[in-house]
Amino acid sequence: MAFAKVNDINIHYEIHGSGPKVLFIHGIRADLKNPISAFKTALPQHFTVLAFDPRGLGESDSPLQPCSIADMADDAAGLAAAVGWDKYHVLGFSMGGMIAQELALRYPATVDKLVMGVTNAGVKNGAPVLVDKLDEIPAAQGLQISDTRQDAAWAAANQEIVNKVEQQSLASREELMANPALLRGYTNQVNAVLKHDTFDRLSKIKAPTLVFGGIYDGSNPPEVTRMMAEQMPNARLEFVEHGHGSWYFDPLVWQMIIDFLES
Repeated sequence: MAFAKVNDINIHYEIHGSGPKVLFIHGIRADLKNPISAFKTALPQHFTVLAFDPRGLGESDSPLQPCSIADMADDAAGLAAAVGWDKYHVLGFSMGGMIAQELALRYPATVDKLVMGVTNAGVKNGAPVLVDKLDEIPAAQGLQISDTRQDAAWAAANQEIVNKVEQQSLASREELMANPALLRGYTNQVNAVLKHDTFDRLSKIKAPTLVFGGIYDGSNPPEVTRMMAEQMPNARLEFVEHGHGSWYFDPLVWQMIIDFLES
């Protein structure tokens, strides 16, 4: 395992692929063991990809003190510097997109191009307040938030999927409650997301930026994504025929990202 000491925290990371440098930032409660991994996409065929376990998750340290999105941006930029990267593309999705915003604002000289997907500029700017409720709501409601096409009629016709998600949610919650360090790390992420607010500063991001949203994403509605993109002077806005997470499995979305970074 590879580790780097960043902001007094041991950060676990991996680097795969070859070509221009890409820093990948996970969404909430995701780490290098997560099935949704940059390393399982076409990215490493075109780029050298750096991804890591965020503080509090995976093999990285879980500090006792709370953290902010800006702190996590400092971690990401500090890790890139620790491995010798001084300029690179940044990819962040969901909470990772929030971290990417702060990274681009705090370390503009390091960011070549920026890609942010299914994310927002903070709950004060129209994003639904959901992240602290996801462990409490029924599976069917969570599925509809993730993809608005998955409504009550869909749930009734796909009860097996709903039941499976319900079981996965219970197992995930049990894992959290059994691991104080993981619970602390996740809780810190939730609180950081709820305090995230970059909207009035986004105009300072000068890097060429691709912002994309899912047309059916109930957690980041299209109008919220559009408002965010319009704040950035060099942003290109795209919408894909997906919800919050299904885009990850679409090779066309990854090709859009790769084409943007290579252009």
